[in-house]
Amino acid sequence: MKIARILFVLISAGIALSACSTTATTHVASNLTSPFLTDQDNQRSDDTALENRLKDDLDRQIPGNKIKVVVTNDDVLLVGQVATAAAKTQAANICENSPSAREVFNYLTVNPYPALNTNSSITSDAKNRLDKQNDLNSDLIKVVTVDDVVYIMGSNVGNLNSLKKAINGIYSIDNVQKVVNLEQVGPRDYAADSYGQ
Repeated sequence: MKIARILFVLISAGIALSACSTTATTHVASNLTSPFLTDQDNQRSDDTALENRLKDDLDRQIPGNKIKVVVTNDDVLLVGQVATAAAKTQAANICENSPSAREVFNYLTVNPYPALNTNSSITSDAKNRLDKQNDLNSDLIKVVTVDDVVYIMGSNVGNLNSLKKAINGIYSIDNVQKVVNLEQVGPRDYAADSYGQ
C-alpha cells in the first residue's frame, strides 16, 4: 500500500512536470525570444553602428562637410566633398583612428563649396546588374554612387569573373563616369567562367 502511494505520487509529479515543459514553450511571447542571428547579420549590425559613429565624428570635427560613409566588413569608404585638402586628410585620420575600422578608402574630393551629389537611379541600376549574376551573392555587396562614380564594396561575394561582367555592364548605364571596385577577396570568393569550370 505504501509503495502504491509513493508510485502514485511519483507518476503524478512526472506527468505534471512533463505537461509544464511541453506547454511552456507555446506560451512564451514572441517579443521575449531572440531570432536566430547569423555572422552575416551580426556583421551588418556592426557595420551600421560603425558607419553611424564615424558619420557623427566627421560631422562634429569637420563642420560643413558633405561626406558619405559606407562600411562593409569593417572597411570604410569615404566619398563626397570637403572644403580643403587638410579636411580630406583629417577625415581619413578620424576613420583610421577608430579601433573598429580595418581599412579606409578615401575617395573624397576637394571643393571650396562642398556638395554631395548621389544618384539613386544609377545605384539601383547597378544593383540590378549585380543581381542578374547567378553566382554572385549581391546581398554581400554595397553599392553607392556619388558624382556619377559607382563604388562597389563587399567580400565573399562569389564568382569574381561574374563580378567583372557585372562591372562591365555597369559602365553601360547612362551617366556612369567610372566604377571603383573595392571588393575584398575573401575565402568564399572564386574565379570561374560562366559554366562553373
